[in-house]
Amino acid sequence: MLLLLLVEIKNGAMMKRVVWANKSNSQLCVTIPKNSGIGEGDIVSIEKDKINTVVYSSVTADLFHYGHLRLLEKANELGDLHICSVLTDEAISSYKQKPVAGLKERSAIISALRCVDMVMTQYSLNPSENLRKIHEQFPDADIIVVYGSNWKDVPGREYIDEIGAKVVQPEFYEKLSTENIIKKINSSSRKREDGK
Repeated sequence: MLLLLLVEIKNGAMMKRVVWANKSNSQLCVTIPKNSGIGEGDIVSIEKDKINTVVYSSVTADLFHYGHLRLLEKANELGDLHICSVLTDEAISSYKQKPVAGLKERSAIISALRCVDMVMTQYSLNPSENLRKIHEQFPDADIIVVYGSNWKDVPGREYIDEIGAKVVQPEFYEKLSTENIIKKINSSSRKREDGK
């Protein structure tokens, strides 16, 4: 089980960090950035964070680009805990072309981002199953569900409304959508082939 903690740095700044249990010795572990000012042997104050707002986003994150990063950074700004789910290949194939990168690769990219606190897998377009788990774990927290503005019909809207969650749709970054990137690559490839 992961816990979200606030770690107080020497200068009083607070950082969100995910803590996990080390499987070999059951000690709690936390990753602190090298530039945090904390060194070996330093004493830090750690308090369990009160989660008031959980933000949930779901992404394909195939051919990760600036548009993805922009959406996830905006989502992170909306709450105390940002949980991003990565859609399975099967879920993606239900509404568009199968992704180039597999689930494991796409999840690794998302989990490496500072703007994402926790990564889940989403097995269908409808996020209700994941939202149910989040709502059970954080029953007193407000939940915000983030989709790009290109989503006219938000999947799982009935359950989102049922739990009183709010939907936020930041503006879609059309310039660098995965589909446009693939079209540009294919177009460049065809031009090279025609020029030979």
